[in-house]
Amino acid sequence: MREETKVKQKEGEMKVRKFNKLSDKDIVVYSLYLLDGWQKRVHTEDIALKCYELAPNRFSWVKYPQYPDLTPARFALESTKKSQYGALVKGESERKKTIKSVGGWMLTASGIQWIKINKARIEKYLDRQVPIGDRLPGDRKLKELLGSAAFKKFTGLGERAEISHAEFAESLICTVNTGAEVLNDRLEQLYSIAEKLKREEVKKYVDFCRKRFASLLGGKGGVKNAKE
Repeated sequence: MREETKVKQKEGEMKVRKFNKLSDKDIVVYSLYLLDGWQKRVHTEDIALKCYELAPNRFSWVKYPQYPDLTPARFALESTKKSQYGALVKGESERKKTIKSVGGWMLTASGIQWIKINKARIEKYLDRQVPIGDRLPGDRKLKELLGSAAFKKFTGLGERAEISHAEFAESLICTVNTGAEVLNDRLEQLYSIAEKLKREEVKKYVDFCRKRFASLLGGKGGVKNAKE
C-alpha cells in the first residue's frame, strides 16, 4: 500500500515538473483553442474551467484545490491580448462588458498562427492530445458569407465591387443598424475562421470590407458615399 502511494506521489511530482515547462499563457491560449475560440467568443469561466482540467495544480484555489480559480486564467488572458505579448487573443472579461461591448474571448489570426507552431509542444508536456472541438459553427458562418450578395460581388469584381452598407451588413448576418463593435467582432471572427480553415478569399474579403467601410467600423477613411 505504501509502495502504491509512493508511486502515485512520484507520478504527481513528474506531472508538476512537466506543467512547469508550460506558462499560464501556453495553457490559457491552448484552452481557448480547444473551446473553439478560433471561430467564436468563449466565456472567461469556461476557459478557466478548461485550464483547471488540463493543469489543476496551476489553476485551482490554494486552500481548496478541488475548485478551479478564475484569477490566473483571467490575468493570463488580459496579458496575452497586449501587443507586447503577441496580441494572441482579443476580448474582455464579462464583468467589464458594457452595452456596446461583446464580452468573452477569441483567438486572433496571430493566436491561430501561434497555436499551429506551439500546439505539439504544449500537448507533449500535457501528456495528452485533446481532440479539437466541432468546426460546425465556423462552417456555418462561412456558408452564410459565401451565399451573400456582397461576397458574390467581391468574388466577381474584387476591389472594384460596388457593395452597399446593407449588403455588407447582411453578409455578416447583421442589419444597417448594427453598431461598429459587433461589426468589427463579426469581421474578426470571419478572419480567424478563414485563417484556421485556410480560406484566403475570405481573408481578402474581410480586408476589403475593413477598408471600404472604415467609417462604419469606427476607423478613418473608407468610402464616404458607399451605395445604400
